[in-house]
Amino acid sequence: MKDYIWTIPLIAGILLLISWFTPAAYYKGIESEEYFWMWGLWYTDSITSRSNTGFFLLEEPAKYMIPIFLSGIFSAIIILIGSIVLIISANSIRTGRKTTRDFASTWFGMSIIIFVAAIIYIIGIDITLTNLAEWVMTLLPPDSYSVPDFWDFYNPGFALIAPFLSGTLVIVGIAVSKYISKRPNISLF
Repeated sequence: MKDYIWTIPLIAGILLLISWFTPAAYYKGIESEEYFWMWGLWYTDSITSRSNTGFFLLEEPAKYMIPIFLSGIFSAIIILIGSIVLIISANSIRTGRKTTRDFASTWFGMSIIIFVAAIIYIIGIDITLTNLAEWVMTLLPPDSYSVPDFWDFYNPGFALIAPFLSGTLVIVGIAVSKYISKRPNISLF
């Protein structure tokens, strides 16, 4: 088992890499559906209108779109870098150039950073899109609306679930490698 501990951060890195290409938030209703990627892409499709695809930075009003883009792109870049670090370090252990002891602190720090990046996106998208909804609602008569939170309508996608899974998987991998290294080697033959 000690020889295959590198598969745990490899799987975590692959999960993070896949999450980069999947939506972070989505809404599926009876007549419409919307998808938001962490790095700024959005897609909407409705029965009453044709589908639209775009980037947050290119939308109006720009003063609301830039914070949405920045909170998402910051998290997306950290998650992409985290996936690359996990995959490269797992490969270094697989080839025998390094040991799990060499990367234990790197993996732990990377898992914490990945958790923080996902939380930054969750909070950032909620604050900025709720502010955008409040701005849009100011065009209506006063007291005729209430602005719900972003996460009241949208569900988290795999891009938000995978960082938590990957970070937990890496921490479990570190714990397993520490446990295995403390066990005495018992030869059966």
